[in-house]
Amino acid sequence: MIEGEEGRKGAKRIQTYEEEVGGAMAMATTAGMSVRNVLWLWWKLLVLVSLTICVLAFLKLQNYSLSDSELSSSTSSISSRSRAVDYTGNPKVAFLFLVRRNLPLDFLWGNFFENADTGNFSIYVHSEPGFVFDESTTRSTFFYNRQLTNSIKVAWGESSMIQAEKLLLGTALDDPANQRFVLLSDSCVPLYNFSFIYSYLMASPRSFVDSFLDKKDVRYNPRMSPYIPMSKWRKGSQVIVPQSEL
Repeated sequence: MIEGEEGRKGAKRIQTYEEEVGGAMAMATTAGMSVRNVLWLWWKLLVLVSLTICVLAFLKLQNYSLSDSELSSSTSSISSRSRAVDYTGNPKVAFLFLVRRNLPLDFLWGNFFENADTGNFSIYVHSEPGFVFDESTTRSTFFYNRQLTNSIKVAWGESSMIQAEKLLLGTALDDPANQRFVLLSDSCVPLYNFSFIYSYLMASPRSFVDSFLDKKDVRYNPRMSPYIPMSKWRKGSQVIVPQSEL
């Protein structure tokens, strides 16, 4: 009986050992599957992030440069409007404001336009889409409802600035009385009174564009090419004064 009891105990120990070994193997198998699942999850996440970066880079590049068709169609549209009518009446100066949102120095410009003949100037403002100039957003009545209705989102230093400037010029050219165009930013201020500036611009046969080659400038981005080649890259002020004949 003692031997039978010992045999049963031995068999039980063997069974327990087999169960422990089987459990350990099952745990090892589960751990292996968990590692594979984690690695697979990380791989999918890496692929997703890579695709997202590629898409964002592509969209950034598209926003950074204008297509040839956009450039040619916009330029031809402006040119056709500038040649459409030979105006013989009282010429006006079109003040084109390219601003981020509101016009912080509107009170200075309000004083500038205060004593001017309203038949001698026009005002156009390109602000962010949906922004309206009224009594709640500007201190000068001269800017009430002067914003473009087809404005676009503009990022500094990108091709969207060129598009916004063309929208301003194109809108101003719809009025044949506008013979001089002054492109301004929200930080510009007048240094002379309206009478002096009007007389000076109308008497001058020239357009005024500040542009020069700065060999130390490092802001050119190769992604601008081929739409803006490095050989055409110049530094200058946003303020320009072209004539309608251009």
